[in-house]
Amino acid sequence: MATQPKSFAEQLRQRRREKEEEYSRVIMEPPTPTTILKSMPFPGVILIMGTRRYGKTGVAHEIGAQMHKTRGVPVMVHLPKTTPEPLRKQIQRLLPTWAKVTTDKKEWEKNSVVIYDEAAQTAHARRTQSGDAVELDNLIGVSGQRNQLLAFISHHSKKLDPNVVREVNRIIWKRPTYAYQLFERDELSDYVMKAYEYFADLRKGKPLTDAMKTTLRRANLMLDMDDFSFLSFNNKLPEYWTEQLSCLFEDISKINRSAPGY
Repeated sequence: MATQPKSFAEQLRQRRREKEEEYSRVIMEPPTPTTILKSMPFPGVILIMGTRRYGKTGVAHEIGAQMHKTRGVPVMVHLPKTTPEPLRKQIQRLLPTWAKVTTDKKEWEKNSVVIYDEAAQTAHARRTQSGDAVELDNLIGVSGQRNQLLAFISHHSKKLDPNVVREVNRIIWKRPTYAYQLFERDELSDYVMKAYEYFADLRKGKPLTDAMKTTLRRANLMLDMDDFSFLSFNNKLPEYWTEQLSCLFEDISKINRSAPGY
């Protein structure tokens, strides 16, 4: 007896089960080890999130340094407009000549890497219709034509303009805490929990010694939004990186966390 063809409703149910299995597999399987250069889109948009003092800015600068070394592109280090001018100049002196500090998006060069630190300050979800947000949305839209890699840095995505989150090609996590999963956007909740568990597995319940902190700071879990897969890589810090530079970026973070409306 010939098998009756499945109805469209049955085919749809099967398709949904298959998609759910595919989604679950990506969440449950270990990430694939890779490197910065193999995993970075260019042009593209990436979002780096995680706990304070665990290397978000450092990995962004290492991405920029490797892109400059292999592609010869300059790096724009974008700071909020509220950054005091003496602090901006101090940071510029500590950066290599191919890295330029900016506080105005009009200064972003074509064929470049843009490191957008403290992104939540000027790309805040509550200010989606502001002039800054609309300008940023436009710049994200044309970043491919301008051949730019935009790297946004934030503690978590809920503070960010949804237009930024929607456009990302890669999300990188630097040791999120359990609380990040509780207060993250619903659509990212499963991914943040995977990131939390990934770093918890690296620690394996061991004391948080200086050596363990170094291991965790070098580790990265990445979600490839183009191919929907998880990747992992370790990063070093760029040759020009110093503790002084790290502390200056932390000073900017403190200034902007105290700004009105943050």
